Order: sequence, then C-alpha cells, then structure tokens
Amino acid sequence: MNKRLFLKMSLATLPVLALFSQPVLAEENIHFSSCTEAWANGYSDLHEGDPGYSAKLDRDHDGVACELKNAPKGAFKAKQAATTQTDTTSSTASGWVKQDGSWYYFDGNGNPVKNAWQGSYYLKADGKMAQSEWIYDSSYQAWYYLKSDGSYAKNAWQGAYYLKSNGKMAQGEWVYDSSYQAWYYLKSDGSYARNAWQGNYYLKSDGKMAKNERVDGGRYYVDTTGLWKANSKVSNKGSYYSLQGKYDEIVVANKHYPMSKDYYPGENATAKAAFLKLIAQMKEEGYAISDNYSGFRSYATQAQLYQSYVNQEGQAAADRYSARPGYSEHQTGLAFDVIGIDGQLVEDSSAAQWLLEHAPDYGFVVRYPRGKESITGYMHEEWHLRYIGKEAKDIAASGLTLEEYYDFDGGDYLD
Repeated sequence: MNKRLFLKMSLATLPVLALFSQPVLAEENIHFSSCTEAWANGYSDLHEGDPGYSAKLDRDHDGVACELKNAPKGAFKAKQAATTQTDTTSSTASGWVKQDGSWYYFDGNGNPVKNAWQGSYYLKADGKMAQSEWIYDSSYQAWYYLKSDGSYAKNAWQGAYYLKSNGKMAQGEWVYDSSYQAWYYLKSDGSYARNAWQGNYYLKSDGKMAKNERVDGGRYYVDTTGLWKANSKVSNKGSYYSLQGKYDEIVVANKHYPMSKDYYPGENATAKAAFLKLIAQMKEEGYAISDNYSGFRSYATQAQLYQSYVNQEGQAAADRYSARPGYSEHQTGLAFDVIGIDGQLVEDSSAAQWLLEHAPDYGFVVRYPRGKESITGYMHEEWHLRYIGKEAKDIAASGLTLEEYYDFDGGDYLD
C-alpha cells in the first residue's frame, strides 16, 4: 500500500468520532488534466468507465488510469468526504480509535484502514497501528521502524540499522550521521559495515569511516577525506621499487612491492662494510657472534629456500617468516641476518636489545620488530638488519617500521 501523507494529529488527543457521512458530490462529470491532479483530489486506480477516467491518463493502456502504486510519496491526498449531517448516535466511527489497548484508524465509511500509512503511522494487516517494530512496505520496497509512539523513525539508528530522513532503512549506501560526525556504509542487508573496506575507504570497528590514520592492522594509510590511494612516494623503477629518503634512495621490498627475477644488485659494499664493523663490535663486547652471516640472495636462491619451508610446514606457516621469491629484502643486497657461533640465528634477548640500541649507529634498523607483525607482514626477527644509512637513527628513535616511517603499504600479500 502507498504511504499517504496526512496532517499529523496527536494520538493522545484524538477523540472517538461517530460520523455518518453521505457524499453529495456528483462525480459523473469529473475530469482531470493529469494524474497529479487526480491524486491531489483523492482519486486513483480509475477504471475505464469510472468518473475521471480518460485514455489520456491511462498511459499503459491497461484500462486503469492513475494507479496509486505509481503515485510519488505525498502526491495522493485522501478525499475529504462532504457531509450533510452528523449522526452522533451512529455506531460507525471514523478517525483514530483506541480499542483494547491498540490504536486503529477508520475511514469515512467506518472501515478500519489496513496495510497502509496514515500520516507517520502504519496500520498493519489486522488494522492495529504498528508500535516498536519493523514493517516492510512492498509498495516502497523498504523497511521502516515504528517507534513506541507509532511514528516512523528517521535520521536515527535502530541497533545496527539506520533510518533515513524519509524513514526508509538504508541499504547498500553511504550515510552521514551528523550526531556522530561520521560516515557509515550500510550493507545490502541494512547493517553497518565494520572492520572492512568499501572501495578505497575503510570502516572501523565502530562502523565509522576512517580518516587521516593507518588502518587494517596498520597496513594502509587513509587521508583526511578517508581515501586510500597507492602511495605516490613509492616509484616503480622497473625491476624494483624505491622512494626518496631524507638523504638517500630507499629500496622498498615487502609483500606489496616485489622485485623482478632479473634484479641482481649483489651485496651492497657500503652496507657490508658497516655490517662487518657491527659484528666486530658485538664480539668485542663479549657476544657470541659468528663471522658468518646471511646476506644477499638471488631470486633463484630465495625460491629454493622458500619452497623448502613450504614443503616442511605448509605455505601459510612459511609465509609468516620466509618471503616468497621476489619479495625478500635479501634480494636488495641491503639485508643481513646476524648468526651466533652456534650457527643459529641470534635470538638471545641481550644481543637483541644491543641490536635495537646500537644497530642504528652503523646505519641499520631491526627490520621486523616485535609487535609490528601486521604491518611488516612477518613475525618478529631480532636478527634481521636492514641497511638504511644516516637516516637509520631517526627511524630507530621514532619506534616505527619502515612502512610507518615512510608511509607506504605493508601487511600480507595482496593475492
């Protein structure tokens, strides 16, 4: 049924009316220039032969003109029946009537209105006014929520659902809630999205669209408008990616920025010299550090190493600590793993703390720190050092990962 807009009347003050109406208008000579005029005068669904019907108004030529289902919201105005007398002794009531604790609306003929709107109120199939419940209006193909006073909710939340200014439940669309000063996305089922992307925008755990912050486990940054876009600072150099740091070019390598198979820079001489000084100092201070280390790896070498881990533990487990070929920092020639005299990667807490505090003095940062797994894409590795150069001290002092410090995307693989 179509929702008809009537002048609102307070339910608390509506009297029980006992009106007996007799129409006095002669309808045989009624003519309308348009359906808009017909609806405005309370006429709809005019069948051929009915007063007011004309072929001009019957646009689909189905024998029925000005169907109510086609009327825009508010276009239809109920006819006000003309009366010649009021019989207060009649048992026929019109208007709002409260019976057995429920409100009903009776038309001018004393019939209860059903499955229809009366102003801001909805009369259900049994004629009762809906209260504190959801109803679906098939005419408008929308859900509405009727509050405890019976009026429909608008510009308001009902649980995880939002009712718009016209009372319709929002579905598959963005809404701005001025009360919370935030944008929300309502999914196809009407509930608000959270911890999820909608296009290039991110909805947080409370449903609000994120702005000017890192999101999705810290892996992405969205700007002041909420938009994520590929970082313009990172440039594709053909066989690798990089950005310009404060002093030097910074080669970018993580699960979002791969290197080509033929990228083979070898071990960076400056980085290697700095690393050898670092392990020499550790040994001098009594740490059981070996002269052996894991440095540059070619694409082919990384492919073999990664596959061996996959064979042992499966891909999901391997991806937590080993890079797929083309994604390893070792292929840059700037990464070094510190190894102990026992031939194992250094995990001693004292040595790990030394590296955090002193590696920057040699131009290195601990690339995969504890607590940053969702950002770097890898489990923490106290032994894995990445050569940056002079800017390493600034990065270490900030407590940020390279992804956070230089503001580029991190986290897991995109596939």
